[in-house]
Amino acid sequence: MRTQATIRIGLAVAAGAIIAGCANEGASPASSPSASAPAPSVASSPTLPPASPEGTTPGTGAPSATPPTGKPLPTITLTDKPPKEPTDKQPNTGWVAGMVTRGGKGPCYGLIADDGQRYALYSTAGTELAQGSRVKVKLETTKLRIYCGTGTLMAMTDAETIK
Repeated sequence: MRTQATIRIGLAVAAGAIIAGCANEGASPASSPSASAPAPSVASSPTLPPASPEGTTPGTGAPSATPPTGKPLPTITLTDKPPKEPTDKQPNTGWVAGMVTRGGKGPCYGLIADDGQRYALYSTAGTELAQGSRVKVKLETTKLRIYCGTGTLMAMTDAETIK
């Protein structure tokens, strides 16, 4: 069974190469003066595939390395050593002022900071925050992974109401 598939594939490749060679010459081999010449082999130089839509690799339809704008795609540059500082944006820690969007006695609170950043705060201190009030809270990152609502999860270690 396996040899039959291999033979079929080989015949299909050979037939494709012959047909592709004939299509580019513009005339059939029987009507050309070199009709007595042997048919081209599979190892002959490949012919170019038909033109493909702009922005795709010819013959595959897959996106090419150069987008239609003509600019090359960005690549990852390798460095000799890893960076010493984290390259990911870290959440803001320290004191942050904003408005309470979800209050109560905890342990979960909601806060929109003055810069527009939304925080989901967690504290077991039992601090009571009124919804809609302006507060200044001290934030720290937390390894605790619980759901306290939408926003960046942070631990609230202290809170003061702004008057």
